[in-house]
Amino acid sequence: MDRFTTLLAPTPQGTFAISEIILFSVIAGLLAVGVLATWPWARQPVRLIIAGLSTTIGMMSWYFTLNATHAGTLFDVDAPIVRVSWADAGSGIFAFVVCALALGFGRDRQEPARRVVGAAANAGLVALVLDLFVL
Repeated sequence: MDRFTTLLAPTPQGTFAISEIILFSVIAGLLAVGVLATWPWARQPVRLIIAGLSTTIGMMSWYFTLNATHAGTLFDVDAPIVRVSWADAGSGIFAFVVCALALGFGRDRQEPARRVVGAAANAGLVALVLDLFVL
């Protein structure tokens, strides 16, 4: 029982360095802008800015939550078949949700949902793939 308690004990510092969280979240936002710029519908500058910022904010909020709860070590274990950890999936999900909310309730509320969700899905996928390799 003591070994299990030690394994789950929170560390005094966060699992991920704050500078790394900020840096890679900004990179994810820039990559999301690059990917969305290939889609003619998404090429409006305001739309790209919203998508990039929301991807950055979503990924940062996920990793700051993991740091605040000291849960990073529990979530950063790859699944045996798909090789994606919950930490990786969480960054993609948070980027998707924040981007979908920012576009859907903001500038693009009159646009078809498939376009807004498609843009948000691309942003979330970019965050997930980047997260697989860097955090």
